[in-house]
Amino acid sequence: MVIVGRIFDIVVLNDKVAQVVLRKKVSDKVVPVAITVFGYWKDRIINEMKLKPKDKIKGNVYMKSKLYNGKYYTDVYFKEVYLIEEGPKAMASGLFQTDQGIVDEETGEIID
Repeated sequence: MVIVGRIFDIVVLNDKVAQVVLRKKVSDKVVPVAITVFGYWKDRIINEMKLKPKDKIKGNVYMKSKLYNGKYYTDVYFKEVYLIEEGPKAMASGLFQTDQGIVDEETGEIID
């Protein structure tokens, strides 16, 4: 399965495991979706690709369910991750440069 989204946060759990939290739109609401990365892909995302919040990524994910105390719990893992678009560059106090121009982060207003 392929998932595309903008990074909201990257949480490093230990030296082998991290979580990449994406912003996804579900039923007209923006919700966080945490996907686990470990081993090679954790090192690649953190050290080589140097991904950061607001970068747009595409990744192949796989899911694994476990039975625990009569309930199933499902984990989602990245198998491959690709950078689609870098996040907007921060300018001064809440302003970001995008393809459309300079955007005020608080109001969403485009300033030429």
